[in-house]
Amino acid sequence: MKLKKLVLATACALVTLTAHAEPVKVSDDAAVSVFDSRVYRDLFGTQAMRNIFSDEAMVNHWIKVEVALAKAQAEMGMIPVDAYRSIKKAADSVEIDYDALRAGTNRVGRGISPLLGQLRAAGDDNVATYLHFGSTTQDIMDTATVMQVSQGIELVQKDLKKLVLQLADLAEKHKDTVMISRTNGQDAIPTTFGLHLITYMTELDRHITRLDEASSRLAVQIGGTVGTLSGYGDQGLELQAGVAEELGLKTPSAPWNPSRDTFAEIVQTLGLVNATFGRIANDINILGRTQILEVQEGEGGASSTMPQKRNPRAAEFMGGLSRMGKMYNAAALDMMSHSDTRQGAPWILEWSVIPDSFMVTSQSIERAQRLFANLIVNQDRMLENFNASQYYVMSEAVMNDLAEKIGRAKAYDVVKDAIADAEPGTSFVEIVKSTPDITRNMSEKEIDAALNPSNYLGVAEETVERAVQEVRTRRQ
Repeated sequence: MKLKKLVLATACALVTLTAHAEPVKVSDDAAVSVFDSRVYRDLFGTQAMRNIFSDEAMVNHWIKVEVALAKAQAEMGMIPVDAYRSIKKAADSVEIDYDALRAGTNRVGRGISPLLGQLRAAGDDNVATYLHFGSTTQDIMDTATVMQVSQGIELVQKDLKKLVLQLADLAEKHKDTVMISRTNGQDAIPTTFGLHLITYMTELDRHITRLDEASSRLAVQIGGTVGTLSGYGDQGLELQAGVAEELGLKTPSAPWNPSRDTFAEIVQTLGLVNATFGRIANDINILGRTQILEVQEGEGGASSTMPQKRNPRAAEFMGGLSRMGKMYNAAALDMMSHSDTRQGAPWILEWSVIPDSFMVTSQSIERAQRLFANLIVNQDRMLENFNASQYYVMSEAVMNDLAEKIGRAKAYDVVKDAIADAEPGTSFVEIVKSTPDITRNMSEKEIDAALNPSNYLGVAEETVERAVQEVRTRRQ
């Protein structure tokens, strides 16, 4: 009987497992990546950046390069003017069949050949004869990627400038908001929240400049099969310049089929941007801890089970996206691992790494903008934390004032020994006022002044004002 029950239970369990194992039916174009997910995509990129790196945008850029090539060739007499007009007409009228384009790409591993088939089908004999004349797939795809990357950088810089100016306003507002600085996780000395904010501001401002420098090295890729332009005879360099002018791009000094350093530099610069956001995320998480609570996110996320919690969602996602940026940063070096005149494997890597890195950067910037727009700065708590630290953060200030009376070396020893000899739990204020070597040399008024955090801020306020003015001059 027991055996029968066991067999029955086992059979039921197997039926249950089999039922659960049935795959969910999904459509052929179901999203898998977080960038295209109907659930997650808004958390991993912005629509504006998605518009730049979408399939439609990519294919449109491929077509633009083909048309620019035909126009330059027609102007130079390489192909008939009527051929250019036919190519332009076909490009303007073609309705891309993306299912057919995908099927063709699956066969050859590149999208240009199946695209050319659709353009030729939409045109006349001139299109069939002269479209893509003397060119190669990499010329078209690389030049289109340059156009997308240029637009991506422009969007990132525009949004970074807004964020930098937003931080400038916030830093100016809090240029004299006193708080404890911390080094290596320990309380250090007084600072201001504004001074800390300008470290974010100036770091992000430098990234804008870095993107300027990197984008200045982007150039058209018109070199033919291996960069010799041999398919165009002695008109190759002139054609290259003509296509570059038509597309608003620079002419390269040399073919860059295997030289992917500029793309790698741009991806790694975006990695730097995301690394800055990672630092900001860490700070917001730490300063927002219950025990510190000097700042709070205004858009915190609720917990599904703990009613009291307001989770720092912006910092959480900025931290996650920062780690993704580091992943792309490492992959950027592999993008450069070509051999000979070119090699397919590292080139294929670019098709994912470049758009993905721009997507996470755009979302990080948007998160940061919302974070600082809604940030709750608890100024009272910042001052209360001096009490919580028992004012030991003022030991350097007291030592420096005492040094004016008895010398630096002796003052250091006096303060250090007094702290070491005190009973656990004794506040620094009590230590100072009960140490004869201090009270003999400093008046009560001088001691109180030395213990006031607002009196030990150095030139923090002036530093904030200078940095804010410099950034506004550059970015407004």
